[in-house]
Amino acid sequence: MTTENELKEIVAKNLISYRKLSRLTQLQLAEKLNYSDKSISKWERAESLPDLCIIANLAELYGITINDLVSEHKVLPAPLPKRNRPLITLIAFTSVWAVATAAFVLLSILAPTLGNIWLAFIYAIPVSIVVLSVFSKLWGNRFHLFLSISLLLWTSALSIFLSFDHTRLWLFFIAVIPLQVIAMLWGVLKPKGSI
Repeated sequence: MTTENELKEIVAKNLISYRKLSRLTQLQLAEKLNYSDKSISKWERAESLPDLCIIANLAELYGITINDLVSEHKVLPAPLPKRNRPLITLIAFTSVWAVATAAFVLLSILAPTLGNIWLAFIYAIPVSIVVLSVFSKLWGNRFHLFLSISLLLWTSALSIFLSFDHTRLWLFFIAVIPLQVIAMLWGVLKPKGSI
């Protein structure tokens, strides 16, 4: 049977681990919970326990169960160092262009009569921007996410425009304008603590 002090220690250790794993400061976590950072600090120093409602909110925020917060378990994996983020993003981004280059070379060798093989590089632009969007979302960078979504909208329209020989395809660029406005409003209206 676990005593109250043992439970406080277990919960404190888990709160610290999951907060750091989520790359949140005590202040950022407090803002997400609409609580004071002093309360977060007390919980993490095992001076008090959060109430059940807050434990449920924390479990939902971290994508875990309440049991994960109140049970002793193995050490959690350390979060990825921030200095590795650009390198990981660059590797994923470059992989898209490697696939596009391989497609271009293979199509040039196997189907030289096929026209517009160069479009492999045009299609790589929005695909690589999708990769950047995913990493911007993962790393929590709102500005990069907004920028990559905007680029995705315009490069997708460009890809469609260049792929087909039709005189009215320029209208896709007009269709992107309201989507761009929505993206800008989303960036302005979204609370700072979330992505």
